[in-house]
Amino acid sequence: MKWAAKRNRDGEIVHRCWVTDSGYTVAECRLPEARYPITRPGGDLPFAYAKNRDEVIGIIEQDQARQA
Repeated sequence: MKWAAKRNRDGEIVHRCWVTDSGYTVAECRLPEARYPITRPGGDLPFAYAKNRDEVIGIIEQDQARQA
């Protein structure tokens, strides 16, 4: 799974935010500890939250399998 920096409408990089090659958006939120909200392609709100990158990948793979 490849990740690229997310860009806003003006083409500027959104810090701590990425888009996967399959269209999922992943952001890094720094609360007391890091959390990663995951938004489906075309979605407006996160459908899941992960603790680390490995968990993000697992959640996305499970979501893709359910939709297939």
